[in-house]
Amino acid sequence: MSLRLARPAHLAVAVAALAAGTLLPAQAVAAPDAPLVLGPGYTIPDSEGHAASSHIGAYGPPGPAVHGDTETYCADPERKGPADAGGYGDPQPVPTWTSSVTGKPVTKENLAQAAYVIGKYGQTRDNAQAAAVDAVVYEYLAGGTYALDGDRGKQRLAYPVVSPTARTLAQGYVAEAKKLAGPYTLQITPSVKTTTAGTRVTVAVKVTTTAGTPVPKVAVTLAESGSGTASGKITTNDNGTGAWEFTAEKPGTASVTATAAELPATGLQVLTPKNPAAQRMLLAGGTTSIKDSATITVGEATGGVTIRKKDPEDTRLVGAAFQLLDSDGKQVAAGKTDEQGNLVFDKLPAGTYRLRETSSGSPVHDLLPEQTITITAGRIAQANPLDLVDPFKKARLSVKKTDKNTGKTLPGAVIAIRADETDKTGKHTPGKVITSFTTGADGTATVPLDVTLKAGTLYWAGETKAPDGYQLDATPVAFTARPGADVTVTLADKPTATTPPSPSTPPAGGVSWGRRPYG
Repeated sequence: MSLRLARPAHLAVAVAALAAGTLLPAQAVAAPDAPLVLGPGYTIPDSEGHAASSHIGAYGPPGPAVHGDTETYCADPERKGPADAGGYGDPQPVPTWTSSVTGKPVTKENLAQAAYVIGKYGQTRDNAQAAAVDAVVYEYLAGGTYALDGDRGKQRLAYPVVSPTARTLAQGYVAEAKKLAGPYTLQITPSVKTTTAGTRVTVAVKVTTTAGTPVPKVAVTLAESGSGTASGKITTNDNGTGAWEFTAEKPGTASVTATAAELPATGLQVLTPKNPAAQRMLLAGGTTSIKDSATITVGEATGGVTIRKKDPEDTRLVGAAFQLLDSDGKQVAAGKTDEQGNLVFDKLPAGTYRLRETSSGSPVHDLLPEQTITITAGRIAQANPLDLVDPFKKARLSVKKTDKNTGKTLPGAVIAIRADETDKTGKHTPGKVITSFTTGADGTATVPLDVTLKAGTLYWAGETKAPDGYQLDATPVAFTARPGADVTVTLADKPTATTPPSPSTPPAGGVSWGRRPYG
């Protein structure tokens, strides 16, 4: 097997002096039994069947360098090879491309797709991968018979020396480039436009192609300045998105910048030969960078409070309504407790406020008195809980004192209300006196009573002084006072028994029963 140096296209001699446009002496040509390695890939026959006269893959290390350590790929299959280039100029961007095979212009989309594949997969020493990239370059930039499904394109990948993996890779690269080739867009969106010092800000990150396709596995570096010096790095997920957080440390303007610096190239870099009859060479491994920025206005640090509402039985109270008033009496916040009995007031300027309960959210619970609370800068609501207990509404006790015989109401009876106590056996008995009162002119008295249980609180009513003319009945009567409810207790007395008057004493000398006088 020997290299056909007269062939115009891919082989030839070692190109140690390509940049100078000179050929090595004939004695430098590889021996016939040792084909020259031009770079990663395979030595194959040319289109006319001359053995070992062509190359599918990259040009460069481990073969002779074309442009330093960078692998290069030819884009003009029917032109002379690098050995006949006469040297190459500096890399230049490719704004447009015309196929040297078909004479047709290449679309911007195909240029971008070629740049994607060469940029992402071209800088390789793997033979099959390099051959696949070469085949894709011909697909996009040469076309015609050199396309993947063209006669020569299929032939180049079908030689026994070429790994079958190369065609599989090439087809995968084309499908991937169609979906993910650039140009690209990086968008960052802070969770808030304004915030306060000491709060966390989430920055949503999104990378897409200009067609809107999400781009996964993109490393994005973020940094914040102005309110702090935070920095970090995220990698986009399968949806092309990610999130980064930082703390706005001080008032001012927080500027966030984001950079994705290692995306595949969106444009080609070409080496133009001094000999126009030679192939143009494309540089592998190109990348592109995209950036975005955003600002957040950071105000003075704020604070908050979490109201935790319960009743005396430790039951969470839902729907209790509160107002928060500033020093001028102006409402700055309002709300109702949630299913957990909590209400959060957050992001408030530091200072003193009045907390007013406007509804307990329950027909059996009473309101708490208005109170003063302090909001401390930097102390968020979760770190400042305020436990409030709504008492049960008082019961309204009416005691009626009557004549046990006639039912007439009796004024002037002194009644004591006692708490309930339970002895060791569980028996309920009257305990200490809670309150006492005297029935009025209508024989009744009304007093409020505290209630500590939703089911009601047990009390005892007993007379300690009877009205004039009546016997004291000190027997206690038990009753239950329920939240917000009326309860009536009737106590009856018997009149005091009267003593009959004593008989008259007869006059001295006795009584004359009509004794006749003598005569």
